[in-house]
Amino acid sequence: MRLAVFLGTATLALGLIAAAAWAVFQPIGSKDNAYTGGTGDPANPTFTMDQGERPSFSDGGINQHNVTARQNGPDGRALFSTPTLNAGQSATLDGTQFLTAGTYTFFCTIHPTEMQATLIVTGNGTAQPRPSSSIKVTRRSVSQTIKKGLKVKMTPTTTIQGVTLTAKLGKTTIGKKTTTLNAGFNAPVVKLSKAGKSKLRGKSTAKVSVTADIPFGSPVTSKVKLS
Repeated sequence: MRLAVFLGTATLALGLIAAAAWAVFQPIGSKDNAYTGGTGDPANPTFTMDQGERPSFSDGGINQHNVTARQNGPDGRALFSTPTLNAGQSATLDGTQFLTAGTYTFFCTIHPTEMQATLIVTGNGTAQPRPSSSIKVTRRSVSQTIKKGLKVKMTPTTTIQGVTLTAKLGKTTIGKKTTTLNAGFNAPVVKLSKAGKSKLRGKSTAKVSVTADIPFGSPVTSKVKLS
């Protein structure tokens, strides 16, 4: 009986130690044009998180501040960031949930030389998969495209906000749309601009493309010949 109690207590203790080892999330603060709450050099502090987490950022100073990764992601924008905050505001970093284990640097775009820091992502946890989707232009008629726009089929595995669809004739943009895609089947329509319609009028055939810029993911493109 005593042995069973001892083993149970030991197992519980090990569980608590393991949980504590994973609970390394460090909130990011700011004050007097410096990041606070990290470890190491106060002029370039280090913050730690597990894979899949989204640290918080609070502006405890009197000036506006933000967090912006120095490295770019597959979408060509910062790997992670926050909006620019006013004094007293807080926000959650967006993009860190997709980071794999490694070391990343960030800064404040308003105070780039004064506010710099490092984010270390441990091997614990699991990074979320980056948003992605297939894309296919389904409307193939020149006349219907002029009248109703370019219809595309997209099938993301998760909801994606802020997807920008850009339709082009050669290198010329003829239409643009920003939308939210739900997980599963989507059929957004990119309506042509007035100038875009003029470019297509009088053509019996036309080679067009639609590119979807996916936040934190890789862009995807579908090309089609209209007739």
